[in-house]
Amino acid sequence: MYLVRHAAVVVDRAVPSHRRQLSPEGRRAAALLELPAGRALTSSEDRARETARLAGLDATPDDRLREVTRPWSDDYEADVRRYLTGAAVSGWEPREAVLARLHAALDGFDGIAVTHGLAIALHGDMTFDEWRAMPFPAVIER
Repeated sequence: MYLVRHAAVVVDRAVPSHRRQLSPEGRRAAALLELPAGRALTSSEDRARETARLAGLDATPDDRLREVTRPWSDDYEADVRRYLTGAAVSGWEPREAVLARLHAALDGFDGIAVTHGLAIALHGDMTFDEWRAMPFPAVIER
């Protein structure tokens, strides 16, 4: 299985995370992805769907692959660090709920799944530093 983190987005505080669109650089990077042929799923969020499309995938949207639901954070990296170490972060989707939906979508799946950084980090039990080092886009083979 390949987990693909979507390409870079335009970050605007006025736009909720799940509505953000790829930046011009992100679109170019997504179009350069070289992925194997086969079954593909994508998060239902626009940034993941566009990454999949630009990478040439005929991916089926699956809402279970969406990013962790969370409000805007003025100290995002500190919140991510706490979240990835198991702490509850106010307003953030509980880790157990995220893991349950990701496992429901990905356990036994053999293909390409275009999703999001925190989702990949949780599914792969990554550390904060591993999450932070993940580029936009990223391709992780499992």
